[in-house]
Amino acid sequence: MKTRLLLAALCLSGFGLSACAPAILIGTGAVAVGTVAEDRTTMANLEDSRMELSIQNALLNHSGTLFRDVAVEVTEGRVLLIGTVPTREDRVVATQIAWETEGVTAVEDSLEIGENQGTMAYLTDARISNTLRLEMLTDTSIKSVNYNIETVNRVVHITGLARSRTELDRVIRRAQEVEGVQRVVSHALTLDDPRRAVAATVPG
Repeated sequence: MKTRLLLAALCLSGFGLSACAPAILIGTGAVAVGTVAEDRTTMANLEDSRMELSIQNALLNHSGTLFRDVAVEVTEGRVLLIGTVPTREDRVVATQIAWETEGVTAVEDSLEIGENQGTMAYLTDARISNTLRLEMLTDTSIKSVNYNIETVNRVVHITGLARSRTELDRVIRRAQEVEGVQRVVSHALTLDDPRRAVAATVPG
């Protein structure tokens, strides 16, 4: 999940510093890697990363379990929450935290309620995600940098911006063909989707 990779770098650079304390910083990474090639602007990408960091930081401050179990993806202010949490109350809290984050324009709750599936299930999900990412990277008909992939309990979630419906359908087919995948859910928008224009006009 890119949030954990960006957390330390953004905080140390001073970008959104107030959102970084008192949480523990995890991982390192360069902030703007790949942003030039994306169909989002660099500033839009950085703003999405700031929101992801802020949400993850708030989850961690509330509960280490929420931070561990909830994956967060943000695309142009639209938040997707993915994972399995122990109780309905945890699900409500995670959604509230996302909505309370500055700049968020929409929250999609795809959280499930149940027990953590353990290490083997996590490794299976990681294999599925990495396999799909590699296949997208080597597919010249897909601009893979525009997409994020998260797999939870063998359900693949696709987020990001598709250049066309044809391209998005191709990504979905690729995901469906990966061994072990039970279901594919697309949250991605096409570049001409009117919901992008609505998000762009929401006051910051």
